[in-house]
Amino acid sequence: MTTNQKHLKSGSTCPPLKENLLRLYNMRFGPFGRRVKLVLTAKNIPYEEILVNLTDVPEWYLKKNPSGEVPVLEWIDPTSKSIRSIPESMIICNYIDDFYPEHRVHPADPYVKAKQQILIDHFGNCVPFFHQVFGQKSQESFDKLYDALVVYEEALDGQFFGGSKPGMLDFMIWPWFELLSTFLRPDLNLNSTGKLPKLVVWFKNMLANDAVIKTKGSPEILLKYVKTVGEGKPNYDVE
Repeated sequence: MTTNQKHLKSGSTCPPLKENLLRLYNMRFGPFGRRVKLVLTAKNIPYEEILVNLTDVPEWYLKKNPSGEVPVLEWIDPTSKSIRSIPESMIICNYIDDFYPEHRVHPADPYVKAKQQILIDHFGNCVPFFHQVFGQKSQESFDKLYDALVVYEEALDGQFFGGSKPGMLDFMIWPWFELLSTFLRPDLNLNSTGKLPKLVVWFKNMLANDAVIKTKGSPEILLKYVKTVGEGKPNYDVE
């Protein structure tokens, strides 16, 4: 659903916004934007994607989101015809699930929803451990990551956190697991310590999910992009 395959830079013009179609401003390798794409795809909601160069941010995008960060969801309100927008992946995903109640990805039970929201919020504490593994690949960094993930192992009771199909919690944490498998090894041996057997099965189940498959990028291209980042010259349009 990407309408512009190149990341727009400063000096570019913002494409006209279409009525009755959500627009996602994103960077194609970012895990936070991937969260939104997973939820939109799981709920079968049409959208268009506009890619933004984060090192040479377009002037028009800074007017929409002064932080210059992605993702941002934007649309034309059908009643007032005014342009509306929401930043930040978790806020966007909550809005999408509330405004489009078909195929809910949040649990229907308010208590279960609250408990899973705690785990989503807590995942921010786990992200640095993923980054350490990406950079160091040492046994110590793996051990710290596995220890941080035990709480998710204990919370998993079924194929997915969402039950028989992925829910909000699954989609909110998945992008980092996917990156981990791309950077390290295809089998993602989370169970090397024997602490995370349920997460290993969950990972395999997520790989087979339709929303994951439909939104997945090329691992080879991602690794090329990461190399350009390491060289200090991020190439968002690497092929």
